[in-house]
Amino acid sequence: MSADSRENGSIWIIDEHLKPPNPIADYDKAIATTGYGLFNILLLFAALPIGWTCIIDTTSTAFIINSTECVFELTTFRKGIAMSSIYIGMIISGPIWDFILKDSIIDYLGNKNIMIIGILLDTLCNILSAHATSFSIFILLKLISGILIAGPLSVVMAYLAEFHSPAYERKFTRWAGLLIVISNIIPPAVAAILLSRTCQFSFTIYQHFYPTWRVYLLMCAIPSVLGLLTACFMPNSPKFLLTHGKNREALRLFRIMFSMNNFKSSSEYEINELDFQQKIRRKINITCKVTLCESISNLKLLFSTNYVKTISVILLLQFSSMIGFNVMRLWVPSVFVVLNNFRVLLKSYYPTNEYITMCEMIFPRIKKINYASCNYTLPSVESAVYVNSTIIATSAVTFSFIFALLTDARIKKICITFIMFLLSAVGSFGANWVIHIPYMLVLLGFIIVACRITSNCIIAYNAQVMPQFLRITAFNVINFIGNCGAAAGNVIFSLVLGLDCVSAFLSIGCIAIVSNHRIQYYLSHDGVFKPDSITSKLRVIFNDINLTSTSSLHRHLFAIDITKIYRQIRIHNDDWDLQRILWMDEQKAEVPYHLTTVTYGTKAVPFFAVRTLLSTSRG
Repeated sequence: MSADSRENGSIWIIDEHLKPPNPIADYDKAIATTGYGLFNILLLFAALPIGWTCIIDTTSTAFIINSTECVFELTTFRKGIAMSSIYIGMIISGPIWDFILKDSIIDYLGNKNIMIIGILLDTLCNILSAHATSFSIFILLKLISGILIAGPLSVVMAYLAEFHSPAYERKFTRWAGLLIVISNIIPPAVAAILLSRTCQFSFTIYQHFYPTWRVYLLMCAIPSVLGLLTACFMPNSPKFLLTHGKNREALRLFRIMFSMNNFKSSSEYEINELDFQQKIRRKINITCKVTLCESISNLKLLFSTNYVKTISVILLLQFSSMIGFNVMRLWVPSVFVVLNNFRVLLKSYYPTNEYITMCEMIFPRIKKINYASCNYTLPSVESAVYVNSTIIATSAVTFSFIFALLTDARIKKICITFIMFLLSAVGSFGANWVIHIPYMLVLLGFIIVACRITSNCIIAYNAQVMPQFLRITAFNVINFIGNCGAAAGNVIFSLVLGLDCVSAFLSIGCIAIVSNHRIQYYLSHDGVFKPDSITSKLRVIFNDINLTSTSSLHRHLFAIDITKIYRQIRIHNDDWDLQRILWMDEQKAEVPYHLTTVTYGTKAVPFFAVRTLLSTSRG
C-alpha cells in the first residue's frame, strides 16, 4: 500500500504481508492437527456399551445356569455346552471375518454401520434368550451372539482408532481397554443384587411369569440396547468419508473435532482442503479373494521356519491361559452356589469333625434331594456367593491392568508369565483340599487372576517379537486359539466333572480308563473302615501281594502302608495292564481302570528316594 503527501512531496510505502494460502493436507496431518481431547473421550464413552456387551454376553450364562437346571433339563455336560456355545460361535466367525470378509465389508459399509447391524442383532438375541423355553433355542441364540462378537462387534476399537493420530494409539488402547474390561464386574454385581432376592424381582406380564433368572438376562441386555442407541448417533469416521469421496463432510468433522478437543473456534482449524487418494472400489467378491490370498500368504510366513517356534510357544501359552481363565471364571459362580446349597441342606448330616473336600460338597455321598425329579425347593442363595465372584472379577481387572503397566520389558513378561502359571497351578491343586470358603475363594481367584495376567503378557509379548507386517495376523491367530481353549476347556471340564470322584485322578493323569481287555491282571482292593478316623472313615487299599487266580508272582516286592497312598512315580505304558483295578460307578456298572503310577506308602518313601538319587548320579 502506498500514500503520498502533497505538502512535501514525500511518499510513504506500507508493506502488508498477506497470509499464504494453506497448503493441502493429507489425512495424517489433518487428524494430527485435531489433537486428542473431549471429542475422543465422549466418543469412547458412547462406544463403551458395545464393548461391554461383548464381555457380558460371554459371562451372563454362568450366573443363571443353576437356576435353569429344570427348565433346560441340564446335565453337567449340558452346562459345559451352554458355557462354551458363545465361544464356538466366535470360533466359527473369527477366521471368516478376520481373513476374508473384514476389509471388504468395512470398505463397503464402514465401521459405524457394521456396529449398528451387529449390535441390533445381538440385542435381539439377548432379549430372545431371556424368553427361551428350551435348551436348543438358548444354545442357538448364544451361538449367534458369539458369531456377532467375533464378527461385526469386533470393529469397535478399530472404529475409535480412526478418530485420533497414531501418536495417541498406545495410551488410548491402554485406557480404553481398561474401561471395556471393567464390564467383567457387571454380571456378578447384578447377580448379587437380583439373584439373591428371587421373590422381590420376579413378576408376571400378560400371564407370563418372569423368574429372577429371566429378569437377570434382560438386565444384561441393557448395555446392548444402549449401544444400539449411541451407535446411531455416532459419526462415520473421517477416513471412511474420504474413501467415499465426501471430503467436505470429512473436513467439517475435522473442524468439530478440533474445536471440541482444543476448546477453540472451528474457524481456527488451519486446514481448508484435504488431499486423499481414493481407493479403487472393487466388487466385494474380488476384495474377499484378494484379502484371502493376502491372509494365506501371511499365515504361511507366520508359520515358516523363522517364526514357527516363537508363534507355537505363544499359541500354546495362550491356549492354556484361556482354559484356566474362562473355565474358572464361568464355573466359579455355579460352584459357589452348589457349596451354598450343601452348607444349608447337607452339612448338618455330616460328623462335626469330618474333613469335607470341595469334591464331596459338589457330589455329596449323602443325598437328601432327588434332583432328577425337579420336585424340590432349593434354599435362597446368599448374596455373598455372588459378591465372591465380584471380588474375583475386580481383582482380575485391577491386577491385570497394574501388571500391564509394570511389565514393559520382554524379560519381565517372561518372568511374570512363569510366576502366574505357577500360581494358577497352586490354586488348581489346592482348591479341593481346603474346607473354608474364603480359602477356596483365594485359590480359585489365583487361577482366574493369574491366567488373565498371563494372557495380557502373551499378547504384549507378541507385539514385541513379531514384525510389524505380521502382528495383525498373529493377533488374529492368538485370538482364535484362545477361543478354542475357552470352548474346549468348558466342554472337557464338564465331562470330567460329570464323572464320579475317580474323575479327579483322570484330570491329573494318575489313572486312565482301560480301552481294551487283552491282559487280565487285576489288583485286588479292599475297603478298610476306621470309625475313629477324623479325615475319612473309609479307605480303599490296593493289595498287590494278595494271591489271586490271575495275579503274578515277583521276586521283589515293595511295601504298602495303609496310612497314605502317594502317586508320584509313573510306570511305563507297557506295564499298565499289570496294575488293573475294577471300580463300580454310581449306576453299579463295573468300570476297568489301570493305574499309571506306582502305588506305595510312607514306609517305602526312603527306598524310592535313594533309588532315584542313585539313578540320577549314574545317569
